[in-house]
Amino acid sequence: MNFIAASKENLRMSDIYTLLMLILYTVLSVIFFNHLDNAIALISLNLFLIALVYVLAIITPKFESNKHFMLFRRVYIAPIIFIIYSQIHNYIPLVNPDLYDRVLIEWDRAFFGTNPTEWIYRIANPYLTEYLQFSYMLYFFMPLAHGIELHFRKKDIELDNFAKNILYAFYISYLLYFFMPAIGPRFSIHEFSNLSLELPGLWLTEFFRGVVNNGGGIPIGAVNPADVVNRDCMPSGHTMITLVNVYLVFKNKSYFRIPIFIFAMSLIFATVYLRYHYVVDIMAGIIFAFLAVWSEPFVSSLFKNKFKFKSC
Repeated sequence: MNFIAASKENLRMSDIYTLLMLILYTVLSVIFFNHLDNAIALISLNLFLIALVYVLAIITPKFESNKHFMLFRRVYIAPIIFIIYSQIHNYIPLVNPDLYDRVLIEWDRAFFGTNPTEWIYRIANPYLTEYLQFSYMLYFFMPLAHGIELHFRKKDIELDNFAKNILYAFYISYLLYFFMPAIGPRFSIHEFSNLSLELPGLWLTEFFRGVVNNGGGIPIGAVNPADVVNRDCMPSGHTMITLVNVYLVFKNKSYFRIPIFIFAMSLIFATVYLRYHYVVDIMAGIIFAFLAVWSEPFVSSLFKNKFKFKSC
């Protein structure tokens, strides 16, 4: 079986979406090679991940009866999603160096007559902050939990559909960040250094907040956090991915659909309450969640019918 035939026989849409993102990043690393301090490392990492995704897809038919391999095959993509997310922030300032926070603030004020993060501060209290910060932390875990649930319920068709839909939404959100880079109201409206004083929690808020900061590009002790934070506010990926996941957990009749729904709505509210997003980011996230769910079947059909990929 040659390379092309093997690809069309074994690659799933979730593999294809991931490969396309990694190839795009590799191309961007080559284009901006002289502007990236870590271009060689990025290219090497992406080529390794491309090989990993492809090899796992090719050998899967030989190990489908091995439950441990299949579990790994289905969850290994989770860290790759985060690696892809982390990488995009090398390229956004090079492709689109402007920040659009002022525009987003004006849009919020046009809709609501005020800054929603300032208005919502009147209901702030440590118990609510603790709960919402915890809910915000479940962003990656809720889709992962549903995928693992489908695996152990042996719903392979539903799992494949879930994987391709959720990955498609993740990657679309990453690409959309290029159009209106923004760093959010915790920097543009509020004083970032006062966040812990103005929105204190109880026990774990500061730990969770530190994890979010670090994952968002702000290392511990950063002197100028606004200069290094990821420019990923518009649209709200947290809203977009969470809503796609909610749609899928109800579609698949997940045992955990009610608690996931509750935490999902809390997470979306938390994006504004905790000052990570403008409300217009949330509105855009809702729109693009619907567009992602609507458009993914057309993209899958394109690969299946036009390019003859059999596992799509």
